[in-house]
Amino acid sequence: MYASFNWLKELCPFDEKVERVAELLTSRGLTVDGVQAAGDDYQLEIDIPANRPDCLGHLGLARELAAGFDVPLVPFACQEYEASSSIPAIRIDTPELCNRFTASIVRGVKTAPSPAWVVRRLEVCGIRSINNVVDVSNLVMLECGNPIHFYDLDQLHPGGLIVRLATDGEIVTTLDGQERTLDNEMLVIADAEHALGLAGVMGGQDSEVSDATSNVLIESAWFSPNSIRRTARKVGLHTDASHRFERGTDREGVRRAQTMACKWLVELCGGNAESGWRDEDVAPVEATTLRLRSARCERLLGYRSELSETEAALEAIGLAPKRSDDADGQTAWAITVPSWRVDLEREADLVEEVARHLGYDRIPTSMSGLPTIQLQRASRDLAEQARDRLTALGLQEAFGYAMIAEDEDSPFVETAVSGATSLNHPIVETMSVLRRSILPGLIRAAERNQRRGNLDLALYEVGKVFHPRKEAPFPLEAVRVGIVRSGARRQPHWGESNAQTDLYDMMGIVEDLLSEFGALEGLKRRQGALDGFHPGMSAHWHRCSDNGATVAWAGALHPNLHGELTERLWIAEIDLSRLPGDDDQLARYSPIPRLGAVERDLAVVVPDDRGWGEIQTALDAITPPVSVEMTVVDRYRGKPLAENEAAITLRFRLQPSEESLTEAVIEDYRTRLIACLTDDLGLQIRG
Repeated sequence: MYASFNWLKELCPFDEKVERVAELLTSRGLTVDGVQAAGDDYQLEIDIPANRPDCLGHLGLARELAAGFDVPLVPFACQEYEASSSIPAIRIDTPELCNRFTASIVRGVKTAPSPAWVVRRLEVCGIRSINNVVDVSNLVMLECGNPIHFYDLDQLHPGGLIVRLATDGEIVTTLDGQERTLDNEMLVIADAEHALGLAGVMGGQDSEVSDATSNVLIESAWFSPNSIRRTARKVGLHTDASHRFERGTDREGVRRAQTMACKWLVELCGGNAESGWRDEDVAPVEATTLRLRSARCERLLGYRSELSETEAALEAIGLAPKRSDDADGQTAWAITVPSWRVDLEREADLVEEVARHLGYDRIPTSMSGLPTIQLQRASRDLAEQARDRLTALGLQEAFGYAMIAEDEDSPFVETAVSGATSLNHPIVETMSVLRRSILPGLIRAAERNQRRGNLDLALYEVGKVFHPRKEAPFPLEAVRVGIVRSGARRQPHWGESNAQTDLYDMMGIVEDLLSEFGALEGLKRRQGALDGFHPGMSAHWHRCSDNGATVAWAGALHPNLHGELTERLWIAEIDLSRLPGDDDQLARYSPIPRLGAVERDLAVVVPDDRGWGEIQTALDAITPPVSVEMTVVDRYRGKPLAENEAAITLRFRLQPSEESLTEAVIEDYRTRLIACLTDDLGLQIRG
């Protein structure tokens, strides 16, 4: 919102420079984003919080300055209410959406350009001058924060005004010339014939004030914020009026707006105000009363303020506190909330007002006096972590039943696990026991997909399996991850061959997931798996310590279990409850290296009976000068190598963090790696 420095001084005669005004408003939660000279005035760009609609007018800002500078507001005398029968009748059909509507009449106005001071004042506030009549409505809104609307009285039906909901499909042409179709949730101002405008959003052309207008009816009303917000969004209109109404206007401020509009129409437009006005207050609202306890104030502020300064703070911002101590002798105040402070709803809001006035800088930054907070590291959610990683790898999640047919999971269960837990009342015979492995449901899903021609599969499921326990009424519920894949390794692409999924893909997925959990270093991989896996194309991972429990299995589905499968199916299962390592281990931050990495390659000839795991374990035992990453980047078979040999290219990447590596240091590490490969492992380095 743009505000005029001179206008604020007229409402609150302070003797401060604009920089001090900007500083004070900002310290009170009304951030001044910029100050710009505008002739003999200054334009203040102020960020008004959504919960402070009272500050969307200069009067609200002046109240804040009066409290901060301890100066009085310039008094304004509202017109005393006097009923008038000459003003058209007002009928409110929706008191829950509009419970107060006032109207008055000024006759004999003459439309003309506005005086220079009005034009300058509006321009400072970011509004272009139209004419003296329209400018009066903007002046009232910018001062009071209460939008008003002018009707050409001679264009209204003599039956008066009606506040009602529109009918579905009703059409109104708004002041911007747009024809808008309404629905039965939109509030309109109408006469006996048709809708005249969208209440609180924009008026209509039929009753628009023009150069020929002589007699003006002034509308100043209160509308439900929710109703205005809903209507404005539906019709795609955001106006200065709707911006204020949808945040909440001062219900009692309609009288001030009426009085001010009459005064300026007379002074600026040469009109004559009729005596009396209409005030349809169909649902009077009692002022809200809140209670502020000094102990609660101290608790929320974190420090104890003097009772006198707390009371002075409340008085300065217009809350008129009345001392009303509790029965136990604790100091408290009864607060009657002013009609313009629609944001004050509870005791904590009053404490914030005290904090604003006394200064946020008084709030201590220490935690003394506050209850001790026990910090506790939450255990990792391995199931959710597995979902995130597998989804990132391109697999899709499947959901299967925990009930399966008896012995359906037997090929995928370790011999130490006893028979499945039977259900007393199974739904069907094929769902009579609780699963001990997560794979049967995934295999059925793969069969169903392949029967329908969907051959390229990449599915996973995360769920519980149920292992019976001796002398325990309920089975052990372990969380497992199941994976099935078939068909192409990746989506077809013209730049590469259509490679099929193989054992290395499945082992790679398993080890990627185990690395994600930080568990791979505590495991060893061995050939072979459970009975349901192909004996020559499978592997399992077991713990290096403790009881050597198997954690994961991967491989091809045994040919005897293919059933209706048309393509080879690769399967894997991981038991998350058996993972080694600290479940509460936290990830630690490492700064991004400032220095470049150094890479070197080694080619080593490896017989088929030697596994990469053995080589990697030996190389990991060689202490590197800095952080190192080792990867296999190539594998070659063919002459001059023997048929049972392969040449593997190993790349090690050294990443210094503080100082660059010298060639001597790099060569020393490379030499020690070669010695490990040749002397310790008996392998041959390929030139």
